[in-house]
Amino acid sequence: MRELALKIDRSTFSLLWMSLHARENELLMRVEKHGEDSDEGADALNDLVALRLYINELKEQAEKVFDANAFIVSDEPY
Repeated sequence: MRELALKIDRSTFSLLWMSLHARENELLMRVEKHGEDSDEGADALNDLVALRLYINELKEQAEKVFDANAFIVSDEPY
């Protein structure tokens, strides 16, 4: 398998982190709309599992580098 190693700063990580969580929400909405037993829902569930595994792996690595504020997934002010 080929791999790509990236060096990213905190700001880029935050954008990536928010994007991954936005994609997770889109997949959840697709499952909710079409149901788990439909082809589209099943495909979304498979993508969701892969995405969550990647998010967990990324979080494990990023927690060693970035502060807790880098993991905020909302653009809304406090």
